[in-house]
Amino acid sequence: MSPDPHLRISPDLHRSFHPALSALLTGAPEAGIVKLRTGLVEMLGLQEEKLCGILSALAALAFLRFAQSSSTGNTGISVAKKTVDKLLKGYDIRLRPDFGGPPVVVGMSINIASIDSISEVNMDYTITMYFQQSWRDKRLAYAEMALNLTLDNRVADQLWLPDTYFLNDKKSFLHGVTVKNRMIRLHPDGTVLYGLRITTTAACMMDLRRYPLDEQNCTLEIESYGYTTDDIVFFWQGDDKAVTGVDKLELPQFSIMELRLVSREVKFTTGSYPRLSLSFRIKRNIGYFILQTYMPSILITILSWVSFWINYDASAARVALGVTTVLTMTTINTHLRETLPKIPYVKAIDVYLMGCFVFVFLALLEYAFVNYVFFGRGPQQQKKINERLNKANNERPRYEEKRLREQDSMSTPFQSNTLRSYTQRRNLYLEEQRKVGVDAYGNILLTTLDMNNEVMPTDVGSSVSDSRNSVMSFDSSGVQFRKPMASRDGYGHHSLDRAAMRGRANCRLRRRSSKLKLKIPNLTDVSTIDKWSRVIFPITFGFFNLIYWLYYVN
Repeated sequence: MSPDPHLRISPDLHRSFHPALSALLTGAPEAGIVKLRTGLVEMLGLQEEKLCGILSALAALAFLRFAQSSSTGNTGISVAKKTVDKLLKGYDIRLRPDFGGPPVVVGMSINIASIDSISEVNMDYTITMYFQQSWRDKRLAYAEMALNLTLDNRVADQLWLPDTYFLNDKKSFLHGVTVKNRMIRLHPDGTVLYGLRITTTAACMMDLRRYPLDEQNCTLEIESYGYTTDDIVFFWQGDDKAVTGVDKLELPQFSIMELRLVSREVKFTTGSYPRLSLSFRIKRNIGYFILQTYMPSILITILSWVSFWINYDASAARVALGVTTVLTMTTINTHLRETLPKIPYVKAIDVYLMGCFVFVFLALLEYAFVNYVFFGRGPQQQKKINERLNKANNERPRYEEKRLREQDSMSTPFQSNTLRSYTQRRNLYLEEQRKVGVDAYGNILLTTLDMNNEVMPTDVGSSVSDSRNSVMSFDSSGVQFRKPMASRDGYGHHSLDRAAMRGRANCRLRRRSSKLKLKIPNLTDVSTIDKWSRVIFPITFGFFNLIYWLYYVN
């Protein structure tokens, strides 16, 4: 018997009929009925009236299928509710899981969201993280459904939780926007996952001897507060992968060099307690300090050397430059001390700033030394020169008076009168000699000496007409005096001898003043000191930098 040709299903009719069945089974009965009616009319060639009965039956089946699926969803919620109620009914949060049996094994993992700050002043750091703990509580196991139960955070207050705390914590808080950031998830085998989002400020004891070229080691210590190792055991869940998010951290002044996870037991008088340690080694970035501290200090030190190229006579400019650089270095030191804790040892930055301060201060002292050597001995030098000059002037009159007394014993009455007039002139001359001045540099001012071109009188005739008995002469200082020639008679011999003696005395006075002048250093020595300073200061500062960086960097 050949099949009815009307029952043959063409591919086109199959494509129209299949969507209709799919719509019916997936919960869209109206669309499915329309598509099914069109497909049946084309496939079977049935009339519209017969088709209505068939479609009504199919619609009833589709409705029953949809109602069954809806009841299944309501049943799932009901099962979950009943499961939670059953788990919490009679649950005692005062007792740990497996009380009296083996210790509870608690696995921990951390996802670091950010390290907000690291403070050298307070010796601490602030970290925000997702802290997760998991353990198994057989009292919370269920078999009614195979799904995990993620519950409201308020359920955590009705369950037993580990008494975990951060040993080096200073201040912590649980985030609460928009609700408390904590999570409770139950697994069918009784495993509990408890997650928190917290920010904690933990202590980090730092050794700042090499600051700011230092490396620090900061830790986060996790410990059980009351349960000993007989009741609870901690471990890092995931081993080396228990802490994540470190590779995404970007710190402004530090770089994380190494991360270590440690699990150990610590013993106290009350027993042994489990402790987990998260330790990370950080290295300080030097770029900020080069721009803010090292470079300004170097430039200020170099600026202080500019005074070596300024003339030593410009006291105001050199002193002002030296004082300004010293005060600037003092300001930098003061600002740095305010940003660091008051610690008893010397830091690397203190060594460098103190070295720069010493170079700046020595540059100021260099000019003070020059000023003292060449301009600061005035009062002492003046006193010594005056003493020597007074001694020389006191010896000369005594010598002159002795010679005059010898001449008086051999002279005639006329010559005695002449000598008395000479004595009066000599006294006036000596009074002028006492008025010899000395400047601030110890130089005898020869311009104050009244050196007259006179000849000791012998008699009227020889003093007027015998000018041939002497000749004009000039010494090295340009002072004019007469040099006696050989006497033509015995009468004028003593007069000319006294004139020659007076000239020799003046020469001795000028020679003494020249000797005093030689004791004052030449002003060209100032340039020599400045030239040496231009070389010594930069070379010494370069060696200081070389030793400093080699020692602290390596």
